[in-house]
Amino acid sequence: MQVIDLPAALIYPPNEGRAIDRAVVARIAESVRERGLINPIVVKKAMKIRHGAKAEAWEIIAGNHRYEACAVTLKMETIPCIVSEADDMINELIMIDENLCRAELSPSDRAKFTARRKEIYEAAHEETKHGGDRRSFKSQTLRLENELESFTENTAKAIGKSERVVQLDAERGEKVTEEALNLIRGTHLDTGTYLDKLKRMTPNDQIAAIERDLLVERRRIREAKSDTKLADEPLNDFEAKEKQVARLMSAWNAASPEARQDFLERIDAPVFDRGGA
Repeated sequence: MQVIDLPAALIYPPNEGRAIDRAVVARIAESVRERGLINPIVVKKAMKIRHGAKAEAWEIIAGNHRYEACAVTLKMETIPCIVSEADDMINELIMIDENLCRAELSPSDRAKFTARRKEIYEAAHEETKHGGDRRSFKSQTLRLENELESFTENTAKAIGKSERVVQLDAERGEKVTEEALNLIRGTHLDTGTYLDKLKRMTPNDQIAAIERDLLVERRRIREAKSDTKLADEPLNDFEAKEKQVARLMSAWNAASPEARQDFLERIDAPVFDRGGA
């Protein structure tokens, strides 16, 4: 596919893109500074309102973090891009596969993207759904050759994961509601173990459980903060002197008459003799 330089001002991210990780953007920007943009952004033609009129623009299919690194961090005026001419379903598949290849993707995001990929794949290939006949159907768009692959086979190859991982993520994404996935995203509940717990519940019970568990965590954090002892404010000179005097008086009152007398004798000794006392 041909790589062309497009004006950064005419490229924009999709409305429902994945949240930007600034640490990832920083790493990409550093790489682009040193070696240039090795993997071009994938875009599709779109129309956008500019200066009150519709104008040709390009919507990002894959490469939101690369766009942020180039356009926002490095202030590049043009960005190397590949313009996809595929239909919307295949463009969405490209976006999903790029996201699923990322190591930093959270369990809730993996579940959501994998379930959506399965929905797209089975819509395009009814033969793979529920054990249908896969012997005669061929697909050019998903690069299948002799025999149509199952969803898990195709996805495992596309994203470099095992079929078991794909099956697990798809099941979580299908059985845990989108509302529930959005609620736990980015919280301490965003784990595979917690998703497996939720997928055995009804949709209403999922939301109730998440709201309860988030409330418990917020309460725990508040209590931990309230138990934290703050350091005392530093004393001024007068306060420091008064504190020292109070300690001396306390020690004097606790001392025996003999100790007091000995102390007075030492205090009255010449300065050069005190070190040997």
